[in-house]
This record gives sequence, structure tokens and C-alpha cells, in this order.
Amino acid sequence: MNPMNQSDFSPEAFARDLAERQRMMRESRLMVYQAHSRAGILARFLQRMADAVDPTGQARQGMR
Repeated sequence: MNPMNQSDFSPEAFARDLAERQRMMRESRLMVYQAHSRAGILARFLQRMADAVDPTGQARQGMR
């Protein structure tokens, strides 16, 4: 929800809303970076390759 008039909120509610929006922006920025970085592209390639070799993921469970 994106209310037009945020002056109706208490200062605490406004601070929580602002912190939530900042968190969402950081997560969005991270996703975009990972989607376009070389490391992100390589990580997705390796994940697809591992999924092709072991589709169920049973052999990779102990690796993390």
C-alpha cells in the first residue's frame, strides 16, 4: 500500500514505513546487481549445470 498523504501517520509509523521502503530498495538493487554481474551470471550458470546433473539435489545436500 502506498498512501498519498503520509502526514496521517505517527512519527513511529512513518519511520517504520520509511525503513521498510529502504529495505525493499536495497533488496531490489541487490537482485538487479546479481542479475547483471559476471558473478551472478556465473552462479546461475553453475546452478543450472548442477540441476542438470542432479535434478533432485540429493547429492548436494551435505555440501552447504
